Amino acid sequence: MHLFYKTEHKSNELDEEEARHCTKVLRLMSGDIIYITDGQGLLQKCQLDVQGKKIKYNILESELIPRRGYAVNMAIAPTKKAERNEWMVEKMTEMGVDRIDFIVTTNTIKESLNRVVNLGRLQKIAVAAMKQSQQFYLPEITLNQNFNTFIENRTEKTRLIAYVPDNQLSEHVIQLANKGGETLLLIGPEGDFTPEEVKIVLNKGFITTSLGATRLRTETAAVAGCHAINLANL
Repeated sequence: MHLFYKTEHKSNELDEEEARHCTKVLRLMSGDIIYITDGQGLLQKCQLDVQGKKIKYNILESELIPRRGYAVNMAIAPTKKAERNEWMVEKMTEMGVDRIDFIVTTNTIKESLNRVVNLGRLQKIAVAAMKQSQQFYLPEITLNQNFNTFIENRTEKTRLIAYVPDNQLSEHVIQLANKGGETLLLIGPEGDFTPEEVKIVLNKGFITTSLGATRLRTETAAVAGCHAINLANL
């Protein structure tokens, strides 16, 4: 399936970037079949009509693909390197994620925040990963500057924090994830959450959870946690 992304439906024409990929990379021609999604579940089967640099299409079929019966929401303190955040978004999108909320914590390096969390670039990476993995829903990606406000506004039924208190045991994410429902998993920064932040989170109804016996980098923990929630819902 040759899948393309298009958000507006006023004209049956691919935008410049998608058009270039269609003809220059995939070498598709008039009459070939492509599929278009808006990232909100709409899937259209189309036939190409190549008119020079303009790549138009005729819609043959349209359907709304229903969302899956569960949701994976990830809240993550960004790493200090942009490429690690980008890799994280790419891999979680491929696995299946509904929301990615970057959160600013006490130990988050704030001076480079706008550079390492470039929402426009992360959106493009998520679009490419969505198409590559043949999905039709694009995750929502946000940056939240106020940690307390973000935690206070959480409404997910199952709220988990990847944090294991000293001398305590916590169940693995795959055991605690909300099967058939909405799960939020909170991943801390390099240097972890402060004791005050942990207290705020636990008072809001979060449950501590483990990602395994080894210590993971932030981006590895996020991908592992996202995968575990998906596995729990198989």
